Amino acid sequence: MPFLREKGFKGSLTHFRQQQTDGINLLTFQHSLCDNKFVVETANCPSNGIMTHWGKEIPKNRFTGNDQAKRLRLGSEKNDTDNWFEYDKKQLFTDIYQKRAKEIIDLQDEAENWWTKDPFEQ
Repeated sequence: MPFLREKGFKGSLTHFRQQQTDGINLLTFQHSLCDNKFVVETANCPSNGIMTHWGKEIPKNRFTGNDQAKRLRLGSEKNDTDNWFEYDKKQLFTDIYQKRAKEIIDLQDEAENWWTKDPFEQ
């Protein structure tokens, strides 16, 4: 996760957060229960956390992408589909983990655009 650390993200798998002046950018990794694949989701959190519609307060230090209804799966805009990253260990002549990491890093602009255009007040 050196790339995320260089960008100012804190946290550990599966939830990372990057503090901004007006809120928090969230990055969440979600693994499939059935297959060798995962998604990377981006979301925003207001700087003071949120109050759910049923009255539960979630402070900013506990808030994750899973708590946000409005989020983006990285690669979905580029590929115009619900994007999953597969990591089948049976592939030969390639380091699938490095390949997937590069794909995610290459989608940084998609995440940055989402964080910029998506309002913190959901």
